Amino acid sequence: MRRMKKVAAATLTAMMVASLAMGTTETWARSSKRAAWNNAAAESTDVEMEVKDACYTEDGKETDAHNVKSNVYANSTEWAEWKTKWESVRTNFCQIALTPGEDAAKLNAAWYSTTKDETPKIKLMDASGKEIKTYEGKQSVEADVETVKDGDKTYTLYPCKVTVTGLAENTSYKYQYYVNGAWSETYDYKTQSTDSFSVMYVGDPQIGASTNQLGNQNKQYYAMNDSYNWYHTLNNAVKKFPGLSFIMSAGDQINQTGVSNDADKLEQQIEYAGFLNPSVLRSLPVATTIGNHDSKSVNYSNHFNYPNKQTSDANTASKTTAGTDYYFTYGNTLFISIDTNNYNVATHENVIKEATEKNPSAKWRILMFHQDIYGSGYDHSDSDGIVLRTQLTPVIDKYDIDAVLQGHDHTYSRTYQISSDGSDSHKKYTKENMPSTDDKENFTAYINDNNCYNLKSGKEDSSKVVDPEGTVYFEANSATGSKYYQLIGTQQDYIAARCQSWRPTYSVLDITDTTLTVKTYDAASNEELVADGGVKTAYTIVKQADKTALDTEIAKAEAAYDTAKKAGNYTEASLKTLEDTITAAKAVTENAESTTTDIASAVTSLQDAVKGLATVENNDNKGNTENNNNAAGNGTEDTAGTGNGIGTEDNGEAGQDASGSGNSSANASGSSSTVKTGDTAKAAVWYTAAGLSMAGAAGIILVERKKKKLNQ
Repeated sequence: MRRMKKVAAATLTAMMVASLAMGTTETWARSSKRAAWNNAAAESTDVEMEVKDACYTEDGKETDAHNVKSNVYANSTEWAEWKTKWESVRTNFCQIALTPGEDAAKLNAAWYSTTKDETPKIKLMDASGKEIKTYEGKQSVEADVETVKDGDKTYTLYPCKVTVTGLAENTSYKYQYYVNGAWSETYDYKTQSTDSFSVMYVGDPQIGASTNQLGNQNKQYYAMNDSYNWYHTLNNAVKKFPGLSFIMSAGDQINQTGVSNDADKLEQQIEYAGFLNPSVLRSLPVATTIGNHDSKSVNYSNHFNYPNKQTSDANTASKTTAGTDYYFTYGNTLFISIDTNNYNVATHENVIKEATEKNPSAKWRILMFHQDIYGSGYDHSDSDGIVLRTQLTPVIDKYDIDAVLQGHDHTYSRTYQISSDGSDSHKKYTKENMPSTDDKENFTAYINDNNCYNLKSGKEDSSKVVDPEGTVYFEANSATGSKYYQLIGTQQDYIAARCQSWRPTYSVLDITDTTLTVKTYDAASNEELVADGGVKTAYTIVKQADKTALDTEIAKAEAAYDTAKKAGNYTEASLKTLEDTITAAKAVTENAESTTTDIASAVTSLQDAVKGLATVENNDNKGNTENNNNAAGNGTEDTAGTGNGIGTEDNGEAGQDASGSGNSSANASGSSSTVKTGDTAKAAVWYTAAGLSMAGAAGIILVERKKKKLNQ
């Protein structure tokens, strides 16, 4: 349902001023809750550190503020093993990263090699290990080569990229990649279905960011801690959802932003090594977006081989060092990732326009970027987020985006359905001319102008919406627990659900022909996250499939039934089958979640049931064919029919099948016949199955997308 914003401008202004004032620093100051997921906590006494943090006593022991019960992954034996293993993990710079290809039949991959001029290769094998094909790629240009110094060791890293093609869905493969002059070990890779599939969505792994969670220790200790948590989050998710197609990460894969010196370069590579280390990532592609911590280094684009890489000036204007926007399709869904560290929204619109025009049949359009423009946490959703909001909301609305996946604010939230308010006045503000909070008059005007949205749904809506207007925005909390932010004090009017659990989370998108469902989970317990006020996170968008053909076929079948009933010489069994099939077909039309497959089956079953109408055998009436034909026969001159099936008394047109061929006849000769059992049995079986399907149906139905005529 449509409703306009209810929050008064004055109230919102006051809220935003307060938010901005608090949000200039990381106001997620440590507390017993905020220090969650510190895996080093159990053994902090064996760590050398500068005792300058309030969370520690002078002898290095934790205070109550740091020793928390939510340390859910901590296991003394496992943690000890991980610390021992870490030395080999931290310098494993040549791990492969799988990325979705431009469609489901392709798979992209990237890795570093320490061997110059080496031809990157991936050997694809079937499940038995028999080679199918070896795919070759190329090393990147010299400018992308990275040199990393670790003590007395120097690593020269050459970026390698390969694309695998010809993959079949629901198929098990094996593969190896050629690195450092030799083939890697063999890994398993299994493709999933494209008709209905599941995708994992995470926010800000940010390996190395647990600085304020763990106190003053060396940077590599933070990376070790966060990598440990990342490994467990992924493993837990895959255990609960073994059929995931790929992962979507909404930015800030790592924490080390700059690479101006050797120490920073080393730290960043260590963090990427920790990010790529989980074995899950050898068999599960990850589609990343560029976060602010990723944006200032070419390492991002070296580590990830994203599809449809943009090269034109129009689509790369103002791009960051990390890379560009990209997009890909999987089944019926178009996924688009844009780099919102680039504030040139015209660039992003060019890419979104290209992606949607090249994939006009995509049922779903999902956009991912890092900076949350409709989030609920400090300290970004109330500052740089609202600058982007004024520019991006109209674009998102223009290209009919169904859902937006955001990161950056390390909290969980979901909005109502939102659309642009259609005003161009908001575009006058940019990141460069955003007024200072000290300039109260202009800042107030700026805040008011950032109310650039209309709410298309409200509190009266449930967790399921059917054929909604507008776009829903999700904000993901940290996937590792390396860092958390506070929620903004006053919940914004556009927020439907939010919480700060101080625990890592992940979300799963379930996508079908008619439904898009997003549900968020506590990463340790694998239980659904409950937002503030007891609100469940599950949210489903239903897009109803086109039922025009089915409605037409129901009308034909009803006419045929009435005509046959009036004739009085058709078997009760065949009439009952047609009647039941009509009832089942109507249930399909009434069910918002009916898929195109459900609809096609219902159409076929109606046609079969009409064909299955059978007359009662009556030898006395064998010669009386005229009346039989006029009631239920072949459309004589008297009835002006053209088909040979059940016709109305007026014209016989109702006997035509969906194609208009008029081929729905049960008795082409017009003579009496015995009951036909084949077609009626088929219709009866479908009816029974359809009835059970309707009874057990769950989820949300997707409505046919309103296709907008885009401005050229």
